[in-house]
Amino acid sequence: MKKSILFCMLSAAALSLCGCLNPHLSSIGSSQMIVAHQPRLAINGESSPMTLSVDAYGGAKMTGRNVKDGFTAGGTASLNYRLLGAMTPLYVEAALGGKGGKASFDCSEAGKCNEGYMAWLATPEGKKKYSFWSFQERIAVGADFDVGPVILGLGAGVQLFEGGGDFDDVRDYLGKSLAENDDEGFGVKLYSSARIGARLGPYGVIAFDTDVMWLKTMNIGFMLNYFHPSGFHGGIFAAEKVGYGVNVGKTFSF
Repeated sequence: MKKSILFCMLSAAALSLCGCLNPHLSSIGSSQMIVAHQPRLAINGESSPMTLSVDAYGGAKMTGRNVKDGFTAGGTASLNYRLLGAMTPLYVEAALGGKGGKASFDCSEAGKCNEGYMAWLATPEGKKKYSFWSFQERIAVGADFDVGPVILGLGAGVQLFEGGGDFDDVRDYLGKSLAENDDEGFGVKLYSSARIGARLGPYGVIAFDTDVMWLKTMNIGFMLNYFHPSGFHGGIFAAEKVGYGVNVGKTFSF
C-alpha cells in the first residue's frame, strides 16, 4: 500500500517537473492566414494564369487553446500562378500578411492548468487583454478540379510566422514556471486546405474552404467567399486565434 502511494506521489512530481501538467501557450501568429483563394472563374480556361489578390479583414470573439476574448484586424496579399497555363488545375500560391489586435489568456485544457496558473488568471493582470502583432508568410501548391459546375480543390504547404507585443511578453513570463511555450514568437507550421465551390455562370463563383494548420498543435479555420467576375470578392470566416469576421478584397489578373 505504501509503495503504491509513493509511486503515485513520484509520478505526480515527475509530471509536474516535465511540464505535462502545465498549460501550453503559443504565438497568435501561429494561426490561419485570411487568404481568399480564387478558383478559375471560367471552366474553359479563359481566366488569366496569374492573379494577385489583396484582402482586408477583421475578426472578433477570438478563441483558441488557452486564449479568449480576442479581436484582430489585418491584411493579406497572395500571388497565384496556374502551372502550364490557365487551363491546368495545378497552381502555386505565395502569400504574405500582417495583423494585430488584443487577446486574453484562458484555461481551455482540462487537467493541464496548474494551481499557480489558475491563481494568476484570477488576478487583475490575468484578466487583462494584451496587444499582439504578427507577420505571416505562406507558400503552397494545390489543384482545383472541375466536376461540371462544381469545384473541388486541395492544397498543402508551409507557413512561417513572426510576432511580438505585450501578449508574447506575458507569455514569456508565464513560461518561466506556470506554462509551457510552444514557440518563441516565430516558427513554421504545416498547412493544408480543402475546398468546394460552384460556378454561378455570369455571376461569378462561390467557394467554401477549410484550412488546417498543424505541427505540435492543430488550428482549424473556415472561409466562405463570393468572387465576382469584376475581381471584387468578400466573405465570412471563423478561425482559431483569429475569431469570427468578414473579409473583403480585390483580385487582379495579369
